[in-house]
This record gives sequence, C-alpha cells and structure tokens, in this order.
Amino acid sequence: MITNSLSAGGRTGKKGFKILTAVVAVLFVCSVTVTAFAASNDVTKVAVTDGEKSVSISAKTKDPYDIVRQAGFKLDANDELDLSAYSAENGGTIAIEKAKVVRVEDNGLISYFVGYNDTLENFLSKEGVAVGNGDEIESTADRIFDGMKVFIRRAFSVSIDSDGEVQKLFIAKGTVSDAIAKAGITLNSDDIVTPSLDTKLSGFTKIKIRRVRYKTRSEKQAVDFETKIIPSADMYIDESETVTPGKKGEKLVFYTEKYVDGVLEETVFSKEKVTKKAVTEVKKVGTKKRETLAAFKNTDAPISDIALPADVKLDKNGIPVDYAYCVEGKATAYTGDPATASGRKPMPGHIAVDPKEFPYGTELYVVSADGSYVYGYCIAADTGGFVSMGNTDIDLYMDNEQMCRDWGNRGVKIYVLN
Repeated sequence: MITNSLSAGGRTGKKGFKILTAVVAVLFVCSVTVTAFAASNDVTKVAVTDGEKSVSISAKTKDPYDIVRQAGFKLDANDELDLSAYSAENGGTIAIEKAKVVRVEDNGLISYFVGYNDTLENFLSKEGVAVGNGDEIESTADRIFDGMKVFIRRAFSVSIDSDGEVQKLFIAKGTVSDAIAKAGITLNSDDIVTPSLDTKLSGFTKIKIRRVRYKTRSEKQAVDFETKIIPSADMYIDESETVTPGKKGEKLVFYTEKYVDGVLEETVFSKEKVTKKAVTEVKKVGTKKRETLAAFKNTDAPISDIALPADVKLDKNGIPVDYAYCVEGKATAYTGDPATASGRKPMPGHIAVDPKEFPYGTELYVVSADGSYVYGYCIAADTGGFVSMGNTDIDLYMDNEQMCRDWGNRGVKIYVLN
C-alpha cells in the first residue's frame, strides 16, 4: 500500500465518466475517409502502439480507427487515440490510450472516474478532486491503472496546548501521540498528556500537555539529643542532676519538588544526611519517694486554709525567706473544737500553742522536719491540752479525724514570722 499526501490544487469540482462511444466516432471518421480515399489512393506507413506492443502496417485508408482495426487492435468504449504523431498525408504513429476506470472513495463517498496514462496526482487534479493540507491518499501505485482503488481521508482540526501556546493542525487519522509528533513537539518521560497518548483522534480533539520537572532541595535541621537516665536512690524523685550536658546535632534533609508548568505542586521527603552528631545527655534522677500532702488534702497545696500574706516570700525550697527565728519540736493534730481560746474560728491554720511560748496572734509557718509535709502559714489562736504534758510544742487543726491520725505526732520546724 502506498500512501501519498498531495498539496491542494486543480479544480474543485468532479466529473464522471468520459463516455466516448466508439461506434459514433467511427461513423464520423468514415464519412471523412470516404471523401479522402476518393481523392487519393496513396499508401502510408503507420505504426500503431498501445503501450505494450507496437504494430506497423501499410495503410491504404486514412481513417485512424480503420488503421487501428487493420493493425489487429480492438478499442473499448472509452479508449482514445493519440493522433499527435499521425497525419493522413504522411502516416506516422497512432497511440492507443486505453481507458482506466479508477474508483475513488473520498471520506466514504464513492465515485468512479475514467483516466488515461497519467500520474495519480495529475489525474485527481484533472478530475477536480482537491487534496488539502493534512489530507491523506492511500493507493497501490503512483500512476493510475484500470481497476485502481484510491482512498482519501480528509483531515480534521486538532489543537495542542503546550508551553503556553496553542497550536492547530490538520490530520486525517491517528492517535494523540501521532498529532504531537506531527506538531514537532518533544515529550519528556514525566510530562502529563490529556487525553492519553493512545487515544484515537477525532474532529476538534483538544490535547493538553503539562510539563513536569523535578528539583531537589535541601535544608539544614537540628537533631535533638537523646537523654540517658541513671536512677539514683540517694536523691528524691523530684530531684535530678545533669552529669553530661546534651548537645543538638545537625543534618541535611533533602526534598524532591514537583513542578507542573512551572508551578510547585508537591514536595516529598527524599533522604537525610547527618553532618554533626548529637551528644547524649546523661542525667541522674532520684528514685527516693517523698511523703506528700495527698494523704491530707489530695493536693500539693499547704494544709492551712489561710492564704500566705503577700509580704511573706518563700525560697525555692518552700521556706520563708525572712523570719524571726525557728523552733524545732513536735506537733500533734486535732479537729472538731467548737471555738478557740482567742475567739478565732476553728479551722486549718488556727493552731493551738503554749501562749507563754507563742502568744495568741503570733504568725507562724510550719513544715515537717523532713520537709515532706507543709502545714503552711498559720496563727496561734488556741491553747492546747498538751501544755501540761510537756511532750508537744504545737497542735495543728485538721479538717477531719482521719487527717489527724495520718499526721500523728511528727517532728516539725516552726518558723516564727513576727
């Protein structure tokens, strides 16, 4: 199969068979021949050829059709004679042009044409079959022959949107891939084509090419150090000591960025490389438990309900910064009394004392001797029954009997604030 793409040209109309009836032509020529024969009896030398064979005869007639028959050739209905090299006086050569019927299927429309020794391109032009830009012709030969079949596919419009430009082209068949190739556009392996490359083309197909590029970007990031814990039974659980300070490291983190038509659409982590190792922190952490106030009030706040005055400041260990003096002694607990000796309301924070040691109204701050319990800010407000026993220094008011039992008789530090 030979495929030709021919430029536009020739007439645009079409014509059908050139029906030349040999009988009519013979009658016409015979009338002329009779007259000529009467005038002369000269014999002329004539060569008759049909393209495949040639026969030379001495012709007594001047009628070319009689000469052809005398030479043994048979003319079909649409055959023609080329008399350009023949004259009645001098003879010469008569060329038989055999009629060639050509079937042309033009986008499904079938027509038959009669032609003679000619190229397919010239033949179609003579018959007014215009071939436009992008039209495709399929045939088995470049020159016409009898019984020849010619197929014409008419081009249709396709647009390609790529690189900020829209191209329009005409193409008769194929896929999206064929159209892109015909437009001279080079695709990269990552480019996105819509519709897909194997999609068959049809009229007004719109093709979109999105250019995809990948870039690698890196950024410096800190690497957090790890902490190694060394348990220590010599320290309380809320105490710690740094043995080796930790130091952060550094790393390069690489990302792959996807750009579509120059616009960043996606960033994906690629890999990372440590450029500076982190130093592990080594830390001693106490495991020794402290007694807490949870047994008394289920809170970390002092047991006393009296708020610490604004002018009383505590250090980081919870001890008053400024105080008159400190007494180390014993403290018991009590609850349920309806009144105090000083007339103050019985409540956590109003405690019983030996008024000779701590006059009523004395402001105190009480913590357990081991620092695990904080009774807090309190005021000497009552006289304790322990005074006559001599084994206790103060008696602390609690909310309930269970708290009193939990407190028991405990060593305390009594900070005298005024």
